[in-house]
Amino acid sequence: MQYYVIEWDHEEPDEPWKLYLELDSRGCPRRKVEVFRIGLYQPYDDLEEPPMDPRQAAGAEGNVTALNRVQFDDIWEQSRQMPDGFMGMFF
Repeated sequence: MQYYVIEWDHEEPDEPWKLYLELDSRGCPRRKVEVFRIGLYQPYDDLEEPPMDPRQAAGAEGNVTALNRVQFDDIWEQSRQMPDGFMGMFF
């Protein structure tokens, strides 16, 4: 597995400013966490997405940093404990 975080420098409240990725040996996302400026964490697992290149996903404005499994798992656990998505706005 490979682990990355992509960070974008923007203030859009409805777009994630961080994206944490767990990619399998083929480069396909297995789990990911979107982090929004308003404090929402949106975890996704059991993904069936095609292979991706984190640097390409980051675009010209994004910064990509490699993580280790412990770092990714820490964020994953945080995202599972925090309110997320539409309903998270009511907690």
